[in-house]
Amino acid sequence: MTATTSDGPVAGRVSRGLGWSLGGTIAMRVGSVLFGILVARLVAPAEFGVYAVALTVWTILSTLADLGLGADLVRAPDMESRAPTVASIGLGVSVSLGATMALAAEPIALAFGSPESVGVIRLMAVSIAVFGFTIVPAARLTRAYRQGALFGINGLGLLASAVVAITLILGGLGAEALAWGQIACQSLIAVGLFVVTRTRPRLGFDPVLARDSLAFSLPLAAANLLSWLLLSIDNLIVSRTLGPEQLGLYVLAFNISSWPMSALGAAIRVVALPAFSQASSPQVRNRGLVLCIAPLVTVATLVSLGLAAAAVPVVTLVYGERWEPAAAALAGLAVFGGIRVVLDLMATFLIAAGETRAVLAVQVAWMLAMVPAMIVGVAGWGLAGAGWTHVAVVVAVVVPLYLRALAKIGIRSGDLLRPATVPLLAVVPAAVVCVWLGDLASNRFLTLLLVAAAVLVLYALPLLPWWRARFTLLRRLEPKPLPEGDPS
Repeated sequence: MTATTSDGPVAGRVSRGLGWSLGGTIAMRVGSVLFGILVARLVAPAEFGVYAVALTVWTILSTLADLGLGADLVRAPDMESRAPTVASIGLGVSVSLGATMALAAEPIALAFGSPESVGVIRLMAVSIAVFGFTIVPAARLTRAYRQGALFGINGLGLLASAVVAITLILGGLGAEALAWGQIACQSLIAVGLFVVTRTRPRLGFDPVLARDSLAFSLPLAAANLLSWLLLSIDNLIVSRTLGPEQLGLYVLAFNISSWPMSALGAAIRVVALPAFSQASSPQVRNRGLVLCIAPLVTVATLVSLGLAAAAVPVVTLVYGERWEPAAAALAGLAVFGGIRVVLDLMATFLIAAGETRAVLAVQVAWMLAMVPAMIVGVAGWGLAGAGWTHVAVVVAVVVPLYLRALAKIGIRSGDLLRPATVPLLAVVPAAVVCVWLGDLASNRFLTLLLVAAAVLVLYALPLLPWWRARFTLLRRLEPKPLPEGDPS
């Protein structure tokens, strides 16, 4: 793109932002994985299951605490005039949610069949209240593509969490130690954001701006809440059907499967939202999404294939033999993790286009399909059923609905599906060979090496020239409408 802003060419800022975002997210993911490995070695599955109950509730409420206000600030042309009003709304919501979580800790724990989680839930409620302070300064950095600064702040937060949690675990505190680590992390991030942006909390309230902001944010907040409920309702079903210890195993598998989402989806989202929002025209914005699909599907499929095929050696070699049952869920969850990366880009695009109601409609349909399917899947096939139920629902229900929503704003389904055909067809022979190798070798380290080699030789290397060509097209995006033929 040739467009510029007061801070320089948009294309250059997007490129630098994406580089920092991707590199920083990968580094954060590696740090989180190393922290998780250490925790898994120090904490028993049953104890981790107690923390997983609190983490499930925290994840849902922390998503609702944002209320979509951060996205509204990123895309709004008048951010500074809206900031005090948004800060007041966000802080009020987060404090209210934190208080509600603390007061409802006992019935929540009983609903999960884990009365031991009451104290941990109350501790985690503190970090929900702190979250409200982060909305405005985080939006400032995102809007300016300052992903390097965000990486540094989040890195310090992770370090604080690890130091506090591990110190308390070694002191014999157990699951509560992980909750104190989360409080330390959120508090340091809040302080760091204000230091880096050289601002201080500024509250105010303009009824007109509040109504305008909430008209955009509330559907997005509801969609985000449903999205995380979708990713948490399985925890409730697994816990009530199979017990807290099996929930600990399942949460570990889900965390591993989220590596693609954490490394790719989160990194791309924070850059894609301002980039799509600042596109010079709807035609340029639409073409940008079309050109993103092929490279993203290729990378997401690559990571998902490796994780699914090497589920047992990854779990046992990294976390220890006692966590091996988690591999049953990981195979299906790894495939789901790759699909989530692509779905998240589609949702981010719709948000940038102002179509928050369409995103909400998809989440509602997703929830209605997921709950009965998950109950049947877990009851019939245990942890493995939970993992593959996610895949079945997104393929049968969610993907078609997102394609329909995008078609309404000018992006034809064929324009998105045709570029994805090559990487999806290429994965079939590679997957067959990986499954065969997994059954062939009894040594787990050898299995991991063989699967990695097969993914590299049969999938990554043959597709590399094709992938680079599509990525080059994306970087050279010009302000012109979509072609009539295949843009790939």
